[in-house]
Parts: sequence; structure tokens; C-alpha cells
Amino acid sequence: MNSDVPGGCSGFACGFGAFGDEVNCDTGSGSCWTAMMAEAETSGFHDAALQKATMEIQSILKSIPPDPKGRKLSFVNTEDGTILAWVNHGKPFPAGTVTLESGKDDVRKALKLKVPLAE
Repeated sequence: MNSDVPGGCSGFACGFGAFGDEVNCDTGSGSCWTAMMAEAETSGFHDAALQKATMEIQSILKSIPPDPKGRKLSFVNTEDGTILAWVNHGKPFPAGTVTLESGKDDVRKALKLKVPLAE
């Protein structure tokens, strides 16, 4: 998995924009970032179980083959939770793009999210 991010967004400085069947990330809200996990030493807030889970998640992410279209595997964060998505980083949003700021219902529709059972 290649974590190099072109354009004006990197790390937590990206925001997602969904339109049609595509998602772009560009400078914005922090709602989109390249899918990777940071490893940390054991502490009061990051115990051995969390260390193990982090390593397992990282292993899963690394096992996903690259996207043939060149998009980056990314975490897209919404009010309903975080999804994995193939995302074009550093590309501007076309007119009509849905972003985190568009509201929960529009985001759910644009990202085809399943509505949580209990709200």
C-alpha cells in the first residue's frame, strides 16, 4: 500500500467529496485520510489488546491489492462512522459534490451508507 498523497491534502488535512460513484479528497475538514494505522507503545490508553488489534488491522490493510485505477485506500469519516473507500487524493470537487458539511442525510445517500439501527 502506497501512502504518498499528491496535491494539496495529506494526513488529517483532507476532506472527502462524494459525487456519482466517485470520492475525492482535497484540503478540508479532516474527514478523509490514507488508510494506515500508527503503532504505539503499551500505555494506560493503549493496552496490549489494542496493540494486537492495531497490528491485525495494519496487516489487513497491507493485504489489499492496489486499486487498478490508481486511487488510494482511504478512511472516510462520517457522523455514522468510518468506511474504507478507494479515493482520488488531491483532486478538486466538481459542482454538486457532497461533503461532510452537506449534512447526515446527504452524506448517507452519497456514500450509500446503511442507516444505523439505533439512533
